[in-house]
Amino acid sequence: MQQQSTKSSVQLGFWSSAVVMLMIALFFFSLVIGNQSLMFASSFLLAPAFVAMMTSIHHYAPAEKKVWSQLGLSFAIIYAVMCALTYYIQLTFVANNYLPVAEEAALPFVFIPGTPLFAQDMLGYAFMTAATLAAAPAFVGGKLESWIKWLFIFHAILFLPAIVIPAIPMPVNETGTGVGNLVGRYANMVWCVYFGTATTLVTLLFKRMKESK
Repeated sequence: MQQQSTKSSVQLGFWSSAVVMLMIALFFFSLVIGNQSLMFASSFLLAPAFVAMMTSIHHYAPAEKKVWSQLGLSFAIIYAVMCALTYYIQLTFVANNYLPVAEEAALPFVFIPGTPLFAQDMLGYAFMTAATLAAAPAFVGGKLESWIKWLFIFHAILFLPAIVIPAIPMPVNETGTGVGNLVGRYANMVWCVYFGTATTLVTLLFKRMKESK
């Protein structure tokens, strides 16, 4: 445990990582039941929770590792801006079309492979994986810290290649039954299990620190 971690940063770390874990669980559930609104809402709330978690990790990091945790936090902010905007547009403009805009004009904003917002989202998640890779050296000490460190590193190694998905032509449709939709759905389920495990361990780390304060 790092002595410079304050009670406030530990409390923030515990609750924010717990919220990240919860949002990932809700996202997984939305994939199982096929509820797109829940999918977008949980992903939207995941963004600020992840930034808060990475802020706590930066305060947790030992002094000589803070350059890496700061870099991770910076990448996390980029991810949050890009992806939160994507999901907010889905929940508001695309869902309600207040203006109303002609259907053809609104199509670029639909969240399916091949649209600009899908490409933006994939780039955002690339920054999320870069954030965990950069922050991984912050976890030093015991077995729990080692597990988090390597799960964060392999999070980037395993999922950063998703940045090329927008460049791969795949049959998709707005009903979610195209090949591209199904590939994305199962890939997201795998990600939920993997990153959900990593953030569960982060929650346990901050819980341990919280109990020792």
